[in-house]
Amino acid sequence: MMFRGGGRGEMMAPGGQLGQAKLALASGQLEKAEAICRKRLERNPSDSGTRVLLAQALVQQRRVDEGIEEARRAIADQGTNVDAHLVLSSALLQKSGSMFGRIPPEAERAARRAVQLQPRAAKTHVQLAEVLAAKREMPAARAEADVAVQLEPRLAGAHLIRAIVLLSDKDPEGALQASDAALRNDRTLTQADLIKANAYLELKRYDESLAAIDSVERQNPLLAGSSTEAMRGRIYFKQRKFKKSYNVFLKLQRMNPRMRWLAPVTAGVSTVLVGQFGQDAQWAMLVLAAIVIFLVLFGLHFIPVVGPWLVAVLILALAGVFVVGGLQQGGVNLLSGPLAARLPKIGIAVVGFLAVFLIALYLVGAVARGLFHNTHWTLDPPSLVIAGVVGMAGAAAISYLFQRYAFKRA
Repeated sequence: MMFRGGGRGEMMAPGGQLGQAKLALASGQLEKAEAICRKRLERNPSDSGTRVLLAQALVQQRRVDEGIEEARRAIADQGTNVDAHLVLSSALLQKSGSMFGRIPPEAERAARRAVQLQPRAAKTHVQLAEVLAAKREMPAARAEADVAVQLEPRLAGAHLIRAIVLLSDKDPEGALQASDAALRNDRTLTQADLIKANAYLELKRYDESLAAIDSVERQNPLLAGSSTEAMRGRIYFKQRKFKKSYNVFLKLQRMNPRMRWLAPVTAGVSTVLVGQFGQDAQWAMLVLAAIVIFLVLFGLHFIPVVGPWLVAVLILALAGVFVVGGLQQGGVNLLSGPLAARLPKIGIAVVGFLAVFLIALYLVGAVARGLFHNTHWTLDPPSLVIAGVVGMAGAAAISYLFQRYAFKRA
């Protein structure tokens, strides 16, 4: 399902290759749908309807960047194509779906344009509500969800987004009612059962929450996965069944082959943090990691001679991890994709870092000699950290600008 407003019947249009592509997309035959769409576009590149279907097929195959580009091309060919705006908004939202993800303004613009084009279509208000909810603008999201339900009371997607908004807005009772309404209109909508499981958990109705989780896992194992297992572990923790909770998280941690040796420890940490903090466990984990890192660095700096240098190198390594992660979020892929495509970007980042680092190091030395009258200044760990962080920031800015202007034009 690309955007929550689309009814199931909309994907079943009969007739010709386009109907076959819609049917393949609705039945999960994504590669077949893609092949049909590409064949049609070879004959008629300006067929915006087919291009929208291609964008949907690509996004559902997790080729989100390709899907975004196809949706943009469809909009360029036909700016009044509502589905193209909805697909673009949904794909951009999916791309930004991470803990530190920033919702692109283009996602909201596309959703609002769809509402402007079809203000009486519930699906456009559903998509806008989803964007606003992702931006944590809950009153506005709730208003859009209410409009969608009023426009089309039998649209399951409208009730579903309303349930999501209500749950996020700390109204589990309302989320339960909206989820039930969604399921009355579409019994196969297992996302509504997942919302019910979360709502029951918030209401401390643990047995009903477990039953809802079981329903999700029976009907849609792909939707279930680790998220429902983590929820199950949290429920056991709340029920004071600590051993069962620990076993659930141990099973989850052992699914990572690289960290399997550490699974007993990480499972114990997850049991306490997820069990106690729930969805906020990631922030608790970050705080705990920051405390551990601080204590490690504080201890290392007591090592004679090399201690401060070790601390400086580790700080720069951590800064590098955050910089690379930020570039990934900004669309500069230094670690993924074909090597031939990454090498120019890596080269620009390295050259940019060295240039800015050397300039920053010179300025640090000049300030030390001029402001502090240190005529015998030599490189020390604090100066290395300052120059290194400035160099990474400069390299990130240069890489981002090249990605946004030079590479895209090429």
